Amino acid sequence: MRMRRGGPYRNERPFVSITSLETNGSQVDWEDLDSILYHLARTASDASMREQNPAEHLLRKEIYETLHTLLHCLSRKERDIFKAYFFRQLSPDEIAEMYRMTTGSIYTYIHRSRQKLCKEHIRVSLGLLPEKKGGSGLTKHNILELRTWQAEPLVMSTFVNSIGRMLASIGDRWEAAELMGLSTFAFRMKLSDKTTFADGIYVFDWRATLQVLMREIGYEISMLCGQLADSPIPLLGAVERFPVVLRIEEAVLPFIRRHIDAGKPVLYFDTLVTRPYVHEWAVIYGYDDRERVVHLTDPIRTAGKTLSYEDVINNPVRFLAGFGSKLEQTTGETARRPRETVAREQALRTIRFAISYAKHGCEYRPRTSYLNYTSGMAAYDRWIGHLRNPHIAPNRYGMGQLSTVYTEVKRYAALYLQGVPLEGEAKRLAMLASEAYEQTADAMTELCKLVPFIRTSEILSPDMREVCAFQLEKAKAFESSAVDYLEKIIAEKAGEEGSRQ
Repeated sequence: MRMRRGGPYRNERPFVSITSLETNGSQVDWEDLDSILYHLARTASDASMREQNPAEHLLRKEIYETLHTLLHCLSRKERDIFKAYFFRQLSPDEIAEMYRMTTGSIYTYIHRSRQKLCKEHIRVSLGLLPEKKGGSGLTKHNILELRTWQAEPLVMSTFVNSIGRMLASIGDRWEAAELMGLSTFAFRMKLSDKTTFADGIYVFDWRATLQVLMREIGYEISMLCGQLADSPIPLLGAVERFPVVLRIEEAVLPFIRRHIDAGKPVLYFDTLVTRPYVHEWAVIYGYDDRERVVHLTDPIRTAGKTLSYEDVINNPVRFLAGFGSKLEQTTGETARRPRETVAREQALRTIRFAISYAKHGCEYRPRTSYLNYTSGMAAYDRWIGHLRNPHIAPNRYGMGQLSTVYTEVKRYAALYLQGVPLEGEAKRLAMLASEAYEQTADAMTELCKLVPFIRTSEILSPDMREVCAFQLEKAKAFESSAVDYLEKIIAEKAGEEGSRQ
């Protein structure tokens, strides 16, 4: 566009007109692309030495040289068709007749060439190495053994389930209840303010949550996150703070290869998950450069599945994470504390989080104004309100997933509190809280029976909505009692600290 300013032919000419240019005695093969582009670059360089505006000619020389570099990414046939269409200005019908192909095939070649050139332009602009061609002997594949984590069924919170499988695969096995508690997922509940969509399950600060969990269990973590600029972004409320990223292999695949080659699987957010799921967390445990696929888990396919490199690169939500080295507490006061003391402090941090989350909700809130969520104990009221509001149609599918996931969440809250390393009155209160969470889970189980997690077009009747609301009221009452017990634990520990001082 810069070259077009000042009239259609001030700094630009159709390629078909350059045969009349003075070649200064040199031979230019106007049927050969390399010869044409070399001549154009040389002519622009000579002109920059003679004329009053050398900057314009140097700019044009740079464009010609860049174009020459980019076109080498095309095959011979792609270059010939590209040259005929863009340089010789032939129509697709004329080109099809020349090559004895269909016009549709010519359009396909042109479209594919545009995509290749765009991709190659990004590579050149970023100074990346050229893509290796197949058969170079540099292709690799590596598939890790993904060890089982626990007995079926798998944890419905696939964020925690995936991390558990990754840890088990590197020989560090954790109990599901322990990971659910330390990650605080056992004490979370979030609901959309619009209707019973399932997206609230996924809307949290992914980076901060993962960093905190990894610090609790003693690992460094590296993350790769982003969003594509020209794609509809699912779960925008969770990823709106992510940077805009490019659709290039060099931005994703080296990260996967590096961790897999080190014997460590990769956490991956999968937007091509098998139904009835829409999107879930998965574990990438292998790659194959020759087949151009990655191997990963899927909650429905027990044997796992593959995704093409293109699927991974074009995922509108880019989030991958890999474990680094184990954090060693070898110096200072932390290293001298017994493991039980550290575990007790972790448990108290989790309990404080559970109380704060229940009373005040989630600190993470989307910046996008039309995305609003209610979390903590208030989420029950929001859920009940959706069911009893005649002007809102509850989302039947989302209702099923919310019920299933949050039933399990309450069950793991009960299991986690049974195992916390507290003593005396604090331990007794923890057991009472555990029992209350178990009763919460029982009430939610009845809700799951009413609205199972399946794909269906069924609409909830008014009577069914009222029955569901009643079950949620029961669950809320039980969880409210559980939170009261948790607050008494913190008060008890504060009293102990005060008496010691």
